[in-house]
Amino acid sequence: MLPFTDIDFFLFATFYVAIIWLFGIVSKKKHYQIITSVLTLIYILFYFRYTYAAIGFFAFTFLFIRFLSQIINHRLVSALIIAIPMILIKTHLNPSFIYFAGLSFITFRAIQVSIDYDKKEPLNPIYYFNFLFFIPSFYIGPLDRYKRFTTNATDGYTSINSDIIFKGIQELLKGFFYKFIVAELISRYWLADSTNELSYLERTNDIYAYTLYLFFDFAGYSSMAVGMANLVGINLPFNFNAPLKAINPPDFWQRWHASLTNWLSDYFFKPLYKWLNQFQKLKKYPITKQNIAIFFTLFLMGIWNGLEPNFIWSGIVYGVYSVLHNIYNIQCRKQDKDVLFGNLNPKYVRYISIVIMFNLVCIALYIFSGRYQS
Repeated sequence: MLPFTDIDFFLFATFYVAIIWLFGIVSKKKHYQIITSVLTLIYILFYFRYTYAAIGFFAFTFLFIRFLSQIINHRLVSALIIAIPMILIKTHLNPSFIYFAGLSFITFRAIQVSIDYDKKEPLNPIYYFNFLFFIPSFYIGPLDRYKRFTTNATDGYTSINSDIIFKGIQELLKGFFYKFIVAELISRYWLADSTNELSYLERTNDIYAYTLYLFFDFAGYSSMAVGMANLVGINLPFNFNAPLKAINPPDFWQRWHASLTNWLSDYFFKPLYKWLNQFQKLKKYPITKQNIAIFFTLFLMGIWNGLEPNFIWSGIVYGVYSVLHNIYNIQCRKQDKDVLFGNLNPKYVRYISIVIMFNLVCIALYIFSGRYQS
């Protein structure tokens, strides 16, 4: 039973929220982390297909971060060790005993804790467990930060009020409408049958249909995750903010799966750029360093889904889009003018940019989908 996929989960979610509210009254708004950890453990033990793998990953990463990462004292090495299960799955070595749904997102959470871990503040196993497996978001996000989440969860009961409950209900209803009505209608009546050979016009139609389907499905899931979290006093970071109105690649990635974009920026792009600074030959070429870091960050965004050709090519396309836009921006600053649109009215430039970006996004996401191979 995965989050927000069937009626059984929604019944469990109702039970989850009701129990937290009830214990908030009984415990006089104390012990939030303990209560939520017990409920999460119940979910993993009795409702989650991959119980042993999930508990094993928690134990392995907790013990590693708590006792070994400081001895190794190398962030990249620690991150790679934590990522070993995910890498094995992505490279199709597929040891079944380490796989569980949500492994990729939970791996990123564990890496973030490892990188930011301060041995002066011993890692609390209950707090860490809650962060890794917070039920609304553990499957496909949004990606939160350990310190922010822990602070929020420690004060979880005091955060539950009429405003956050109303906000949570709104997000749940919006997400339900997006995922189970709009995305379902697109899937049934607009998306092409991928088993059929498509004409040029049918393929073009399928490209736009898939983009809208993916948006409403993914944004719907994210809204329901945020809504359920709100009902128990947790504010998750937003993931989607009208991404199809983006005017350029950076704007798009701050609107589409923004929590992953920000994670990659902090824990991959910035360290990579800093590492490139060590190379003497690159010190005279700051733009080249920037473009290398940009490209590989966006490339990673593609291939972290897997090493199939569609993910590899989508990562390359994401990276090329962003590098070209960065070069364009730099040229505009150098020449103190828009080298593409000249003196065209900014209002029209914005509209044209939205149309161009929307079509580029549709192409990139279609490559990501692998449907072009049919």
